[in-house]
Amino acid sequence: MTEVIYMRVNIFYFFFIPWILATLLFRKKNKMILYKITPFATVIATILCVWGDRHHFWVLKPVLKKNQVLTTMPLNLGLYPVFSSIMVYLIMKTKESASSWILVFTCFTTILEFIMKWIGRAAYGNDWNLNKTFISYFIPYYLIHKYSQWFL
Repeated sequence: MTEVIYMRVNIFYFFFIPWILATLLFRKKNKMILYKITPFATVIATILCVWGDRHHFWVLKPVLKKNQVLTTMPLNLGLYPVFSSIMVYLIMKTKESASSWILVFTCFTTILEFIMKWIGRAAYGNDWNLNKTFISYFIPYYLIHKYSQWFL
């Protein structure tokens, strides 16, 4: 029963809340950013989460006997694409450098994951640590920025 509650919490916080935020931010203008960044960000996030799950680098509650990667799907379909779209929007609309925004979003996402680990909702294995987490967010955010330069 607690697995169902954990998964509902994941879906609420990591899927619904980010998409409500995205709907509010992109409702009138700049929808093209959301439409073009979301698919690419989702693919990158899913590839990374499947890779991490396969090598047992991390686990997010609920712990499932099979298909543990399903617990990260609200993140892959919600939080990561929305954060990526917001990052691209801020890079395009502000005078700050792209590297500054990439660093801000990398740090913010790493801190969110640290909080999840701290409260016991996530765990690391096989010598995974916060430094590797930082790199695992930095590279996708950088790739998404490069993708946005080519296709937006």
